[in-house]
Amino acid sequence: MTAPTAMELYVVINALIVLALGYCLVKFSWNQPLRNGAGFFMGIEVPSDFYRGPGRTWLRSYRATLVAVHIVLLVVLGASFVFGRPDLTPIWAGGWAILYTATMTTFAVWTRRKLGANPPVRPVALALESRRLGDYIFWPLEAFAAALVIYSWWLQLRQDGAQVHWLTPLELTWIALGLFVMKIAAIRTGYPLPAERTEEHYRYQDALRRNSVRTLSAWSWFIVIVLLGTTLRRISPLAWTAPGLWLTVAVFLAAWGYGMLVIFRGQRLAATMGRDLRPAGSFATPYRRAIWTSRSYLTWFAIWFGVLMILVWFSIR
Repeated sequence: MTAPTAMELYVVINALIVLALGYCLVKFSWNQPLRNGAGFFMGIEVPSDFYRGPGRTWLRSYRATLVAVHIVLLVVLGASFVFGRPDLTPIWAGGWAILYTATMTTFAVWTRRKLGANPPVRPVALALESRRLGDYIFWPLEAFAAALVIYSWWLQLRQDGAQVHWLTPLELTWIALGLFVMKIAAIRTGYPLPAERTEEHYRYQDALRRNSVRTLSAWSWFIVIVLLGTTLRRISPLAWTAPGLWLTVAVFLAAWGYGMLVIFRGQRLAATMGRDLRPAGSFATPYRRAIWTSRSYLTWFAIWFGVLMILVWFSIR
């Protein structure tokens, strides 16, 4: 058994990423604005003849934006290979995720200002039960992940002494910490429940909430595995042998594949359970509009994201 070369690994990893994103584009993203039927555009209530008039232009604009972002993905990926820097794959993938999120969020906000600035006011129901973190988070598994992070840092400090390669482990640890806080935000956040079909809306929101926690947990474990794997590769000669490299690749792809499957499951769940339900953003409550999350979590996210960008900047210098 021969060990795979670095270039072979980068080609396989990037090919899988492109295939997964292409599947998401065709299967879920392309018709995302139509998920709730002809009476809605991206969760905004529209007239019944909307898609026979201006709706066509709006849909073309959405799809053009989607295609443009994916073209940027392919161009930057091709450039990384042309200039001999496939090692920038993690930064490229993370940067594209940020670009995609920022672009599509901006499009959604702009759409809401143009089409849904004054949503109809509808009566709502209140869910009075309290959501405990322990109902969604399995604490022993979280403790095990934290132990692996601490163990990775212990190995770094024990082997390298004063020459600790701190930047990459610090980035990965900071990402894992941010994902944990995002899980808490996902559990605490809720949307108004329409007075009609309240039970169905409640089950739908709770199913999405649980899937969000599973998705964040899957990517947290992916980050922890990458952190431990990079540490072991740096300090263990066995990690550079063919069996060690193949085992590393297998574990990496298994963790990444599980994360993608959870994302696909969430997309199918939203499409099936929420197809006939009123989107949360299509109406206003008699009191005030619901916010996505609290100011404290938004403040944390701004700090977390800012520090992450600083670390990424130092890593590419």
